[in-house]
Amino acid sequence: MTFDELFSQTQPLPTIPKVVQDLINALHNENVSVSELARKIELDQVISAKLLRLANSPYYGLNKRVAAIDKAIHMLGFSTMRTLVVSVGLAGCFKNIPHVDLPVFWRHCIRVACVSRALARPARVDANTAFTVGLMHAIGHLLMAIGMPQMVHVNATHAIYAIDRHAAENEAFGYGFDVVSAELMRRWNFAPEFQSAALNFNAPLSGEPFEPLAGVLHLAVWRVSIEELGLSPEEMFDGWPEEVAALLGISRDYIESLPSPKDLTADLEVLLS
Repeated sequence: MTFDELFSQTQPLPTIPKVVQDLINALHNENVSVSELARKIELDQVISAKLLRLANSPYYGLNKRVAAIDKAIHMLGFSTMRTLVVSVGLAGCFKNIPHVDLPVFWRHCIRVACVSRALARPARVDANTAFTVGLMHAIGHLLMAIGMPQMVHVNATHAIYAIDRHAAENEAFGYGFDVVSAELMRRWNFAPEFQSAALNFNAPLSGEPFEPLAGVLHLAVWRVSIEELGLSPEEMFDGWPEEVAALLGISRDYIESLPSPKDLTADLEVLLS
């Protein structure tokens, strides 16, 4: 199936609910108030329920139950809120995807998002933008799985975190989930920088000029894949994206000093269920 055919199928494309889009935009406003966020969140029962469930999860070990949205926001902070809103909003658009293990998929995306945020500061990239793009970068994979029955063969041999996943998709279809993700972001009216990072993260050096956000996403995907493939510390830097890292001002020592992707997302596991 060609790229144009994928987007011209008769079934409607998934859409992000307006309340979720409004929340994503609000969370990128550093001046947004907790009361304003609470009012918006209360408009979505699923997000409200997930938020309170997360706030009351054993991870936080509270003695008193949190029952108010504004108190949960104060406790969790905006970074965790951003994770919750984007992941729940996107997950609501894609349900029962054939031959896709959705918990594994979302775990991968959350880890990429958290590592992207950790890499943003030394790369002088906005951390909030890096996080959201990291969480959204692979949504094209889900649309391809819905519309392309032949995706089952690629999924059977190449996990979403496989280093050669992009090459396998391009060999099979002539394009990969990167271009599909970017097109979905365009149709959902996300900022051009989101679209460009999703489109170029697999080959950030091919863009002129070099886009730091695409480079951060490239490095984050590499780091998460290394962990999910179970490579040893000695094997970790065999495929080190040295040129990309140098352009970002990120050293191997900095990468090694970061908590593992699994540890970075330890408090977010409840979002996967």
